[in-house]
Amino acid sequence: MHDLATISVIQDIRPIEGKDRIELATVENYNSIVQKGEYKAGDKVIYIYYDSILPVRPEFEFLRKRCWSEKYQGFRIRPMKMGNAVSEGLIMPLSILPEGDRLPVGTVVADKLAIRRYNPETSAPVISQKKRWWMKYTIMRKLAKTLKIGERKAKGYPSLVPKSDEENIEKCWDKVSSMTDEFIITEKMEGSAAMYVLDRCRRLHSYSHNWEVGGTGFWGEIGKKLMIRERLIRVLKKTGKRIAIEGEICGPGIQKNIYGFPELRFFLYSAYEKDTGRRLSYAELCDIARIMDIEQVPFIRRGTLFQDIDTMLCDADGCSVFGKDQTPREGLVWRTEDGNVHFKCKSRSYKVWFGA
Repeated sequence: MHDLATISVIQDIRPIEGKDRIELATVENYNSIVQKGEYKAGDKVIYIYYDSILPVRPEFEFLRKRCWSEKYQGFRIRPMKMGNAVSEGLIMPLSILPEGDRLPVGTVVADKLAIRRYNPETSAPVISQKKRWWMKYTIMRKLAKTLKIGERKAKGYPSLVPKSDEENIEKCWDKVSSMTDEFIITEKMEGSAAMYVLDRCRRLHSYSHNWEVGGTGFWGEIGKKLMIRERLIRVLKKTGKRIAIEGEICGPGIQKNIYGFPELRFFLYSAYEKDTGRRLSYAELCDIARIMDIEQVPFIRRGTLFQDIDTMLCDADGCSVFGKDQTPREGLVWRTEDGNVHFKCKSRSYKVWFGA
């Protein structure tokens, strides 16, 4: 998950075909539309990422016509298309912060600007607003009670297992661009992340992106429907290891249910050894899927990296394996066979389509 606003440097400025008043600036490998002549390559700026909610401030009033959200009482920054160019964020001058020119590149400034993260509603419709509030309250109480006391540890993700969010290619491109390894490429499913793992007493623990959620919501519904506990016990007996599985829950009430699924479905995309934190290779992941008789995210192909990031992102465009009426796919996930290198390429055109 990316930061909301950072001190950054403009990498490149290039013209937009057919446009005389605007041009395309690249910051942190993301493209953003700016007024022509306002900035140049090398300028130090504030970069505000998409999925941000900006507060009401005079500096942001120029956004009111395009970006005002009555629901969030702020200016929502989302990917937009102008002509043939997609703008994924907002570039602002350092002058909107009193100490802006003194802050080093990389400084996160979201709090200084009172910027919030855009969080679309993702809960299943069967859960009322009151019940959702109660679930959150219950989870927070449990977390408070289980904070580290002596040998007791705070509840949350297992300490050796990382959270499921893949890094965007824009953030890791400079590190991976010279690799010649073969990658396994799968479709990135639009849904809600879930992780399931057994403890030493063979009790099932369920997690969202950030919290242990127990048997609540669609995490609990999928856990019961697919008998995840029994299937993980099957894996334990077969391999002698406790495996944490991660996947995407898709269906009614989640991220607009873009695939039109009539009921919730779970798509496995990674797995870890619970006691060591080792991420399983792709071959091992496929073995786990077979043992559990569980669905995996769609396999697209094997391949090597393209020469530049724009080609990588254009390759992410396309239609989903699922859905009606040529549903666009959210993007692609790339991972090496051993699983040690992995990242996501989110389709620029999908960002515009989904955020509209």
